[in-house]
Amino acid sequence: MLTLDTVCRPHPGVIYQIVDGEAVLVLPQAGQIKVLNEVGTRIWSLLNGTLTVSEIADRICLEYYVELAQVEVDILEFLADLEKKEIIQVTGL
Repeated sequence: MLTLDTVCRPHPGVIYQIVDGEAVLVLPQAGQIKVLNEVGTRIWSLLNGTLTVSEIADRICLEYYVELAQVEVDILEFLADLEKKEIIQVTGL
């Protein structure tokens, strides 16, 4: 289960490219393509295997001027979905 102390990184099998400000993720194992919106792309860019979910939420709050509590909930849901689809890996707790 993901928490605010979780550290994530992109799954090594996912191929991605940023196109017009959106991350286009190719999931070869599932034969799918997923496109992330602007905020999803920014979160994706912060998944470097060193930042915690909490640290990512702090950055998103500063950049988009939104409330921290809501950002934390939204990011945890977003990352849980990516983990379920094997798009990211949890690297530390």
